[in-house]
Amino acid sequence: MRRKRDRWLERIRGVELEFRAARRAADFLLAQAVSDPTILGNEVKWEHVRRMSERLDGTYIVRLFAEFETGLREFWPTARGTEPPGRTVDLVDGIAATRRIPDAIRLRTHEVRNYRNSLVHERDDPVDPVAVDVARGFLCRFFGHLPPDW
Repeated sequence: MRRKRDRWLERIRGVELEFRAARRAADFLLAQAVSDPTILGNEVKWEHVRRMSERLDGTYIVRLFAEFETGLREFWPTARGTEPPGRTVDLVDGIAATRRIPDAIRLRTHEVRNYRNSLVHERDDPVDPVAVDVARGFLCRFFGHLPPDW
């Protein structure tokens, strides 16, 4: 029987693998559409495919962080005995304090959260992008500090 922490780590890693598959598919479609624009059909235009490809990383950052946050929200009642807080910043900081997660890992997790927020909420404040594989690494390191079962 797999442990809860391992299942959540697998889910987070699974999103990264889906991203890799989607990136390859997008790159292939872009290349094929150059030589044969008819493969796009009547409704989809080259511009749609180009924008999809440009935004693919951000789409998967949102998915990656959603898996991470869902796992933390499931863990919270065990760690704290209460309902999880509404704000994700409080969720991350509360679990980091409870589990004594190193500040460097907590701060890297917030970098991913801030980038996700900039994508979801279209903020004007410039935020450094975080690559999907890098984000997955930060989030898995944070999750790795949770107990194997809860």
